[in-house]
Amino acid sequence: MTQAEVAEAMGVSQPNYQRWESGSAPIPSAKVKKLARILKTTADEILGKKPAFDLLGIDDNVGDARKYFGETAIHFASGGALLLPISEEVRSSLHHQFQSESAFIIAESLDNRLVYIRREAVTDVYFSSEAYDTYGPEEYTDHMGVLPDDDFWQIVEHMNFPDSLEEEVDEARIDEVLRQVCLTAEDLDKLVASGDISAEDREKVKKEAAEKTQKFFDRATSISWQLSSGKVRCESAVESSVVFEAFSLIETDPDDIDDVIYLPVEGYHRTVMIRKPEIQYIWVPKHMYNEGAMESAEEELDTP
Repeated sequence: MTQAEVAEAMGVSQPNYQRWESGSAPIPSAKVKKLARILKTTADEILGKKPAFDLLGIDDNVGDARKYFGETAIHFASGGALLLPISEEVRSSLHHQFQSESAFIIAESLDNRLVYIRREAVTDVYFSSEAYDTYGPEEYTDHMGVLPDDDFWQIVEHMNFPDSLEEEVDEARIDEVLRQVCLTAEDLDKLVASGDISAEDREKVKKEAAEKTQKFFDRATSISWQLSSGKVRCESAVESSVVFEAFSLIETDPDDIDDVIYLPVEGYHRTVMIRKPEIQYIWVPKHMYNEGAMESAEEELDTP
């Protein structure tokens, strides 16, 4: 919907609605619920409040997209496995997709991965709810926890330059996320002073914390894929628009006949072309894809 269409549906002028959208004027409280109905969303979403997430899978007031199921472990013919924490909605979607004939199966994990899985490369899949003790028959890596919110990963992506997000993300939220993924020298000093770690272990803890931080940063900024040979490759994802343009066709048409993914990771200077029939899986940072989708939608609305 254009701003003019929303304004007409709301019974206000387009300039007035534009002020709500830009944040230069507050949305009257009496109008919020109506606006949410028109835009087919929630009042909390309209007001920029983070939607609730049900980690225990028992809250009837939370939709399946924000309700934790557990993990799915996906195994491949050439070896290797993917372990993905997923929502109830994704569990249901995967059950349906694995029984279809689509060339690619698409899964959104709860740890910032949008994963495209070539159906014919899969040997078996295990679904294990949170109530179950193990994920499947193998040892699994890359489980970073259940971290479903895009703003968390946006902050991790920009952790080296957090000031660049101050106009988009609340400063308190930035500090909260950075405390989760980074351990500063001051933090280490406090841990030593309190006796939580010994002075002799300080460097070891520092190294482990740096490795953890790098793992989070890589998850927020990298594209990774496994080939039919079992070889795993990784490239940095430089812009949200590049991520969306490269993968949106698989999202909208998994059976598209074009067998090449074109990935300009550094524009003219470094480009990767990946043959779809050789991919076992490929994943991109989910928050970057979503951001690119939003930018694309805004550009379409701005086009006369």
